Amino acid sequence: MPDIHRLFAFILFCTLVFASSPRAQGSGFSTLTADNISYNADTGELSAVGQVVVLFEKTRLEADSLIYNRFTGKISASGPIRITDGSGAVFTATTATLSPDLSSGIIRGARLLLANRFQIAAAEIRRVSDRFNIFYRTVGSVCSVNINRPVPLWQIRSERIIQDTREKRLYFENASFEVMGVPVAFLPRLRMVDPSVKRATGLLAPLIISSEIFGYGLKLPYYVTFGDNADATITPFATTSGGFLIEGEYRRRFVNGSIDINGAFALTDPGGNAGDGFLKADISKFFRNRSELYLQLEVASDDAFMRRYGYNDADRLVSQAGSRRFERRNFFEVDAIYFQSLRDDEIDAEVPFVLPNIDFRRSWEEPVTGGRVGLNFSSVGLFRQVGRDVFRVSTSLDWRKDWAAPLGLRATTFAAIQGDAYRVWNDIGFSNDILFRLTPTIGGDLSLPLSKTTRSGALLVLSPVAQFIYTPSIAFNDTVPNEDSLQVEFDETNLFGLNRFPGEDRIETGFRANIGVNYRRYDPSGWTLGVNVGQVFRITPSTQFSVGSGLSTTSSDLLAAVSFELPPRYRVISRLLLGPNADIRRAESEISLNFEKLELDAAYVFLAADVVADSPVDRSEGVITANYIFSDNWESNLELRRDLLGNQNIYGEIGVTYNSECIEVAVSLSRRFTTSNNVPPDTKIDVSVKLAGFGAGSTSRTGSAPCMQEQ
Repeated sequence: MPDIHRLFAFILFCTLVFASSPRAQGSGFSTLTADNISYNADTGELSAVGQVVVLFEKTRLEADSLIYNRFTGKISASGPIRITDGSGAVFTATTATLSPDLSSGIIRGARLLLANRFQIAAAEIRRVSDRFNIFYRTVGSVCSVNINRPVPLWQIRSERIIQDTREKRLYFENASFEVMGVPVAFLPRLRMVDPSVKRATGLLAPLIISSEIFGYGLKLPYYVTFGDNADATITPFATTSGGFLIEGEYRRRFVNGSIDINGAFALTDPGGNAGDGFLKADISKFFRNRSELYLQLEVASDDAFMRRYGYNDADRLVSQAGSRRFERRNFFEVDAIYFQSLRDDEIDAEVPFVLPNIDFRRSWEEPVTGGRVGLNFSSVGLFRQVGRDVFRVSTSLDWRKDWAAPLGLRATTFAAIQGDAYRVWNDIGFSNDILFRLTPTIGGDLSLPLSKTTRSGALLVLSPVAQFIYTPSIAFNDTVPNEDSLQVEFDETNLFGLNRFPGEDRIETGFRANIGVNYRRYDPSGWTLGVNVGQVFRITPSTQFSVGSGLSTTSSDLLAAVSFELPPRYRVISRLLLGPNADIRRAESEISLNFEKLELDAAYVFLAADVVADSPVDRSEGVITANYIFSDNWESNLELRRDLLGNQNIYGEIGVTYNSECIEVAVSLSRRFTTSNNVPPDTKIDVSVKLAGFGAGSTSRTGSAPCMQEQ
């Protein structure tokens, strides 16, 4: 048809529609295009044939032919027909009778595709008031159907479905749930959220659990939304042993903060007491002046509760509340810390409560030498129900200057002085007087970075470093208690540290020379090789460190670390601490492999006996985790943790997941082999089944969609 005829027909159709449709007058915009368009003035019928397209506001109709009757105000279309509404839902049908604005009518032999996933086939669909779609004699599923699988894996067959396009809900009447064509459940009434909705209140997928401790268990989560930025999940948890728990989670997001709270409460608990439970909270609030208020809370009413029901295997819980502020040259933090021990060999009354814990640092460049000066202040109070109480105040001043020396040498000089004051109560080993300590430190280091590019294009970098530090042990210093520096770990991160003790109560003294060599090879093919070797030398042996630390003699244990990386597939890191006669004091190795179908992580650690560090015997442990994808639908995971010297397993888990376009089934078997907190070894079986197509149209394993930020 010539373009001028197409334009004339379009103008004529629009005039007729707007003249006869009260809804259309002044409220929308309608267009019609087709290969052939004709109008009969006697019958009032406008006919369109061939590639017919009708647009009204956000609704689009495509058909082979269409007849519009001016007197009845009806549109009759024959197919194949395709209707796309404003929500993105797509209807296909053989015939349809609709109002001029396409908001109501009858569609026969119809199919509906929601959110490009959930399909509903119906003998007839009635559109009512541009809000409701009523389906008769329906079948719905997200599973694909083909010659090899003519019956969907699962489907819902119903006498009638009402779709509320405004509230985004589907209401099923007299429905039956079928698996591979076999009815397994009859549902007189069923309500589901529209698949296009990402977050909506309703039931989530149930979880079935089997445990040697509490028998079989069933979790049935109920998800509740509170606007776009907050949600909650309430989960009843019933067990065959008679235990009944309520789990809860609440999340809220702000532009400048967040709230996360979760916990569980036992209404009945055969393994413990009614009322047992735990609570965990993480709350933060940020301000424009770069400061933050935060609360991290984790408490349990019973030492064994969390492990008994598989919530957490931690042996200590830490709660912390405080405020911190970050600036370009300043840092300030004040908080209080509460520890709850879940270990069999610890008594809560002897675990300290920390209040206050204050840290402050300010740095600036001094104009005389151009070096950088830092001022530090800290204080901590440790209070116990039973045992020693300590309060410490510390302040220090440090200076550092980098120099460029001849022949490519780089030099750094530094100096520091720290003063501490202690007050100790309830310990006969210390008087009630205030204890003082003054500790100056001076030192410097030299490095000579060398680089070379090979013929193959590889970059080689060799950096020998020598650091010399002297910290005198002043005679008039008092002996102070040691609360935070009981265990020392010597590795490449503190080889060039001024103080290798982890806390403030012990300061490394004497003259020491920290010598190390760093080597890196950056290959043009993408892989990187790194080697670090280092050792500490002293004039006299140190009585501050235990023999097991590797730092007590005039020459420390030899520290070596090797790393190899070829992103994104290979990563290997290994560390060794070699004592006299090449005895291995500590060994650690980590391996990560990442292939298209296989992800593998393995770790190994060996620690020699150290009585001072409360480790009277050698320890060695290995762990391996793997995930393997067999096909597009099947994958498995494996985890095994084993005590290598004790020749016994600690924890093991194996799981299999089937994931398709319409369903996810996950089964896992796990066993904890150790006994602690009066909790015996336990074997658990978890089974979860999730149907795709609802709740963001995803088979995501997370229980809910993430919150949006509240402005």
